[in-house]
Amino acid sequence: MDFKLIFIVYIVCELFELFYMQRGSAFNAYIMNLLEIYKKGIVRFLCLHPSFYAVIFTAIYFNKFSFSAFVLITFKTLDIIFKLILLDRIIKTKPLGMFTQMFENDMPLSFLFKLIVMAIYAAVFCAAFMI
Repeated sequence: MDFKLIFIVYIVCELFELFYMQRGSAFNAYIMNLLEIYKKGIVRFLCLHPSFYAVIFTAIYFNKFSFSAFVLITFKTLDIIFKLILLDRIIKTKPLGMFTQMFENDMPLSFLFKLIVMAIYAAVFCAAFMI
């Protein structure tokens, strides 16, 4: 396999997450979508993050564990952990701390913002694994 094919698979994984996991034009809608997935099971929730697994596979496949690869894996891991902690707090009705204002104000999340985040992840992916 060459890098181009793996990069296309990675982009497809990111697009899947963008259109399925990150639905919602506001923070509340985004979190409620994640909550519905989380309630169906944590294994399903974890399986629906294919870009995380694609990054790990690519690092192992190319045997490249550079600083940018480490940063990408760390950000993806922290993203999943952050979501799990937030969803757990919502289910257990614990205080949300600084996220309370985001829920109360129903902070908008534009599609452009989500695309920019995806583009940043893709750029770091290229920097980490391009041969």
